[in-house]
Amino acid sequence: MSSIHELHERKRKRIKLNGIFYASVSSASFGFSPLFSLGLLAAGLSDFDVLSYRWLIAGIVLMIYALCKKKSLRLNSFDEVWKVVLLSALRAITSVTLLIGYANISSGIASTINFMYPVIVTICMMLFFGEKRSLADIAAIGVSIFGVYLLASGDSIIVEGGNTRLGLICSLISAFSFAAYYIVMKQVRADKIEVVKFTTWIMMLSAFYFIVCAFIFEGRITLVKDFGSWLNILGLGLWATMVSNITGVKAIRRIGPTHTSILGALQPVTAVILGVLFLGEHLYLRSCIGITLILMAVSVVVMHQKKR
Repeated sequence: MSSIHELHERKRKRIKLNGIFYASVSSASFGFSPLFSLGLLAAGLSDFDVLSYRWLIAGIVLMIYALCKKKSLRLNSFDEVWKVVLLSALRAITSVTLLIGYANISSGIASTINFMYPVIVTICMMLFFGEKRSLADIAAIGVSIFGVYLLASGDSIIVEGGNTRLGLICSLISAFSFAAYYIVMKQVRADKIEVVKFTTWIMMLSAFYFIVCAFIFEGRITLVKDFGSWLNILGLGLWATMVSNITGVKAIRRIGPTHTSILGALQPVTAVILGVLFLGEHLYLRSCIGITLILMAVSVVVMHQKKR
């Protein structure tokens, strides 16, 4: 009997360790997004070019994966259609505003502000959906707002040639639209749609929106020919998007959404480190304190949601 219990415990620990590994890979790989994105912008691609390639590459690879696994991508009703259309639009808004944030303020700070979305979800649920207020949530909200103030008023946010106000506003919009994405998903029960089918449609529709915008506002999609840009495209579409999404799903299945969200703190941390090492960004004490406060506030909110 004890040997069976020991085997069960070893299996449980192995699953938990695998979940921690997948969650770490998911958040850290997403933290590479600004590095690859800014490399493509520096090569002369527009925002819409970068996002078109990102979501199209990721969507095509996931579609191939679904076909190999013989998973149906067919939307079975109008109910599923309008849900993926609405949610893909919110996801697209998050992507384009975050990319504008990367281009105008420190990419690590833009990523940290975007990471505030669980706090924004909590605010919206309390204000508009009657969720019970708690001292822990209110304190976390106040701490995160103070953290943003420290980031916005520090020198670390400034990048050469960037519009700091525009970058800060767009980063905040990206956080709000990402929060709206999760709230709407839950409220309309879109999370009941099969995950591979849902994610594939989100990616392909996002790519479609950006391709259309590229032709409307710029008249064309820039054709990438040089090897370095293709490395950035593949890094952005596969590593920072495809791998991040798949490992995130695997992590949630093994350790649950709460611990996966907390380990998501590796995403802004990775972006900060890569920004300092490769993008010439600077990090001062004021911004370090702001980033730490935001990460702490998000962790408190996520843990309190689990208890609730």
